Amino acid sequence: MSEQMEQNIVAESIVAENTVSAGSLSETPNGSTDESSNESHQDSLMESSVDNSDLNDAGMNDIDSNAMAAISDPSVAQLEPNADLNAVEVDVEVESETLIYAVGVLKPVFPNQGLEHAFNSAARELVVSEYDYYSVFSYLDKKTNTYPYFYIAEQTDWLLRINNEDCYALVPRSKTELLGFIDAVKSPEDSLQEVYTTAIGLLDGSTGTASGMLPKVLCNHVYSQTLDELHSKLQQQTGAATSAIQDVLEQLEFSPNHGNTDFARAKNYLAFRYPDIYLMTHSMQSAGGGASGSTHGTNGSLSINNSSDAASESPYFLETITPTYSDLMSPQTIVDIVLTYKSKSSKQEKYYHCSIDVTRQFPFVNTPLCVFMPVEPMK
Repeated sequence: MSEQMEQNIVAESIVAENTVSAGSLSETPNGSTDESSNESHQDSLMESSVDNSDLNDAGMNDIDSNAMAAISDPSVAQLEPNADLNAVEVDVEVESETLIYAVGVLKPVFPNQGLEHAFNSAARELVVSEYDYYSVFSYLDKKTNTYPYFYIAEQTDWLLRINNEDCYALVPRSKTELLGFIDAVKSPEDSLQEVYTTAIGLLDGSTGTASGMLPKVLCNHVYSQTLDELHSKLQQQTGAATSAIQDVLEQLEFSPNHGNTDFARAKNYLAFRYPDIYLMTHSMQSAGGGASGSTHGTNGSLSINNSSDAASESPYFLETITPTYSDLMSPQTIVDIVLTYKSKSSKQEKYYHCSIDVTRQFPFVNTPLCVFMPVEPMK
């Protein structure tokens, strides 16, 4: 009996080897190997192997570890196409999508009357206003240690309003982003100021919400703050005066943008994530301001030491902030930012420069702020 089983196993392995050979190289009717078919097969395998460098930006935390390993190793991706097919397709979409770094006011909209009635019923039960979205969505039942109304937030449409216009329908990547949405609709204490939400993600190309045909943004990161909170944080970080903070914000956010272009994304990043620009403006506004003694610490932060010569100079005000594409040969997308400061007592101008890398979803400082002398007069 054992000899018969061994013979069967050997026979099956021979059949399997022949099957693999037949699948690798197709034969023409005369028995010759069709090399073009084999090359086409190899090309298809090569096309299935893509660069996965942006998956961390996209927040692909839901992909299992085996699929992530397959994507990061091209050889595994070729041997196991079924294991990472969905992940590879997502990565291709990420590369082709429009990047978003937008700032606006977030508002929840119920897609149907049934969900709206469920929310109103929950608000009455909690004895809160029907506009108090935060209290309902974040309510914790201490008896069951659960959030009984969280399901309403999960099914709600989240619209980002920019300059009093509905611009995007935000779709949270995960529960983390959804919790950020809920925090954004919490009314600030002792203030009537609006809460501004910064959404970072990808425009997925689809449209359609309860409020109309708005482009959908797959949101991979979100944070919110009022202007007072931003002002307080910047003063703690830089010691900048209120006038300096106002000047910078007016130049960067005077006309709120949609955050869907390289220049708009760079400007929004500067406004909310680069405090050095506020410190520089504060120094220039002060009598004897300037960066003749400026240095950058180990963490890249700007430190300004005013000299005695600078102390005799008149104050400067921030006149313009000009973005342009870098003329450096680089595969990255670099935006040059030039700050023009003008003297309050003469026609003298001073220029400072930094550059922002906006290649991926999350911009960062490529060149820190430094003295700049333009070859041609700035327009």
